[in-house]
Amino acid sequence: MRILTVILLLSASICVNAREWKASWEASARMGGTTGTYMPFWSRTGGDGILPVRSAALLTAGCDFAYDHGDGWSFGAGLNLAGAVSPRSPQNRTVAYALVDRLYLSGSWKMLHLDLGMRPRSQELGDLSITGGNVVYSGNARNIPGVNLRTDWIFFEKGHRVGIKANFAHYHMIDRRYVRGTMVHNKALALKVAPSRTVDITMGIEHWAQWGGNSPEFGPQPSSMADYLRILVASKGDRTATESSRVNVLGNHLGREYLKVDWKSRAFVMTFQYDKPFEDGSGLKFRNFPDGVWSLKFSMNDRNAAVTDIVYEFVNTTWQSGPEHDREATPEEMELQNPESPWYGRVVLGGQDDYFANTEYRSGWTNYGRVIGLPLILPSLPSEGGAVETMASTRLRAHHFGIGGNICEGYPYRFKATYSCNYGCYDQPEESVFSAEPWQLSLAFEVGFKRRNLPVLISAGLYGDIGRLYQNSVGLTLKISYRDFRLF
Repeated sequence: MRILTVILLLSASICVNAREWKASWEASARMGGTTGTYMPFWSRTGGDGILPVRSAALLTAGCDFAYDHGDGWSFGAGLNLAGAVSPRSPQNRTVAYALVDRLYLSGSWKMLHLDLGMRPRSQELGDLSITGGNVVYSGNARNIPGVNLRTDWIFFEKGHRVGIKANFAHYHMIDRRYVRGTMVHNKALALKVAPSRTVDITMGIEHWAQWGGNSPEFGPQPSSMADYLRILVASKGDRTATESSRVNVLGNHLGREYLKVDWKSRAFVMTFQYDKPFEDGSGLKFRNFPDGVWSLKFSMNDRNAAVTDIVYEFVNTTWQSGPEHDREATPEEMELQNPESPWYGRVVLGGQDDYFANTEYRSGWTNYGRVIGLPLILPSLPSEGGAVETMASTRLRAHHFGIGGNICEGYPYRFKATYSCNYGCYDQPEESVFSAEPWQLSLAFEVGFKRRNLPVLISAGLYGDIGRLYQNSVGLTLKISYRDFRLF
């Protein structure tokens, strides 16, 4: 609460002292209902994790301020609050609840930016994509409070043919989870090369690590500055760490490696991206290939056309570097091993990556019960204490299609269809529901109405789930959004 108070006070000071600033206000009211127990998949997925999972009324209100000081300096602040009334569920234990969706301060100097608080990250492939273009951080879960130092693209010459982009961040997870008070480290580096005016090639790597906190099984976890340095380079823990952290690495590490190619024509931009997650060294070394999200997107330059965007994505997370993590060593192999090694007598193969899951940080890569990355990976329902403690399904194949555009002027629309086969996890019990490899088809059609001279958008959504994973259901949402922009 102290952090939130400081951010609010600083936000107010920016608004009062700035002579020239931009401001935008937004508010929305959303009603949703379904024929099933839960809303269909696409009506509760995304939206930075604030969309109710059951029939509900949702209200949001927020504002963002920006001040350009000149000489390359600029400042900003933002706040968005949400409240909902919905039947109780494992994710929401009360009928009515409120939350802070967005609360941040930012400062910029030229191409360098510093964000403090809870600020959404941009989605490079947009909301038609099943991940928004980031398999590890998709916008499916609530924003995590922290500090993020990031850059724009920094090019090395005037032709903008070679450039880099990076970020370095530290976050605190404040939800109910198995290891309370978990901290998160994040860093990323991307390289862009433009061999011609029509082609951009981007390659990048992003690293996330959960560490620290208080485990009900192992007690307080290492959280000193020396431990933070170990997290930065993904090294093993010292004698104060758990046995697993001393054998493998300290904390729960994951991330992604990606390749993106943009081809620009006069009529559209075609984007291909391969976005691959990793959980350990085997994934980092591409032993889990071809797992990942393969995306192809067409974005039309005419944004008023009947079709403005088309996305197709193929998702595969079934290999996970193989079905075995380790095996018994042969006598010949044991002769070459160190008898004092914890892996003496075993040969590590590096399989069973089990994306977004961890044996010590049992809530895994979730926040407030929702997967932070690829939303097709399913966490278990929260325990009686309100914390997710395992992943129910991490192995799947899926085809996803999205199309957006304008029915006519002032009537934007969006359609999404996702078909998946879900295989659960390696070494799951035979009685698991995923032993039958359930299939699932989830559909969404959303259409809006906006008058050119009014800052109000009225939209409706029709959703459906058909298959053997979720309950067959149809859902309907109605939403009224207000957004106004002022320049002072």
